Parts: sequence; C-alpha cells; structure tokens
Amino acid sequence: MHDAAYQKTFNRPQQEKIEKYIELAIEFNKTHNIFVRRDKEEILDKDIFDCSPLIKIIEPNKSIVDLGSGGGLPGVLLSITNPKNQITLIESSHKKCYFLKSLIHDLELTNTKVINTTLTEKNDIGVFDVITARAFAPIEKIIRLTKNNTHKQSIYYLLKGKDKKTINELKVINQKKYNYEIIKLDNKYFDRSLVVIKENE
Repeated sequence: MHDAAYQKTFNRPQQEKIEKYIELAIEFNKTHNIFVRRDKEEILDKDIFDCSPLIKIIEPNKSIVDLGSGGGLPGVLLSITNPKNQITLIESSHKKCYFLKSLIHDLELTNTKVINTTLTEKNDIGVFDVITARAFAPIEKIIRLTKNNTHKQSIYYLLKGKDKKTINELKVINQKKYNYEIIKLDNKYFDRSLVVIKENE
C-alpha cells in the first residue's frame, strides 16, 4: 500500500481510527477467526482501500444500511469517514455482531448501530437512503431482500467482482424499474467494480 495514497484518502483523525480498528480486528481474529488476513498491511490493501471508493460518493446526512457487515466493511469504514451519516450494520453472525458492537464502543462511533438478524423480504429494519454491500449476495437477491427498506430515491452502492458475473447478475433485475451504472475500480488485488442502482424516475 502506498503511504501517499493513504495520506491523501484519509485525514489524520480518520487514520487513527482506522489503525485502531485494524488492531482490534487482528486481536479479535486471533481467537475468533472472523476473516482471513495476516497483518495490518494486508487489511489496508485488501479491505480498507477496496472499500474506500464509497467514501466520497456518499452524501452527508443520508441514512445507510450495510448488508452482511461481517468484520465491518464497508460499514465501519463509512462510519469513521462519514460521521454525519446514520449507519446501520446488518449481520447474522452473533460472533461478528459482538465484534462490531465492541468496535462501535471502542472507536466511539456514535452514528452507528448493529442489528443481529438474517435479512428476509419481510424484515422491518427500516427505510434507508443508501444500501451498501460487499460480497453479500447476487444483485437480484439484494434488491428482493430490501424491498421493505427503500424509497423512490434510495441508491444501491454494491461492490462486486468479475465483470462477466456482474453483468449476468444485472440481466435478471427488473430493468423497467431500475437503472444501473457499472464503475470499474482500480484494484491490484481483485477484479472490482462499483454497481450503482437507482429506481427509474
């Protein structure tokens, strides 16, 4: 990871919280095995920078739900970098929810809450302006599971992998109802694109 890019992307208070987050994640991982990463550099390169394109495109004061937050990405990174957004982390694993709640406490992320649930079509977790996810589910399934959680102006920001697979996933969504954009991201570790989905006006 290049220090210059890190300095440019995150201000000093954000860097301090990100570094504390990584320390807490590595420590928790020693006994609970919540992700497969060796060290700080690998988490920075493969997780923090992987999710960082989301930071600048999300507007302030928008409510965000992060689906399948796992070890906290992109949700916790958005909490750190977008303090004016109310952020809800959805995670089905009790172990991961315990970790996320301890992170929120230790990092003083007062804009963030965790809901320990398995997302279903009949969920009542609320309505959000922005829905994010990384490696959670196929696009059509994400839209179907969140039909109770959107309004006309809600936007999906989904971090997806290989272009061919992403295009195939988009073929099965209702294109009369939704329009989408695929933004190719510069990532040396993964094939990565950001899929932006909105309802047609």
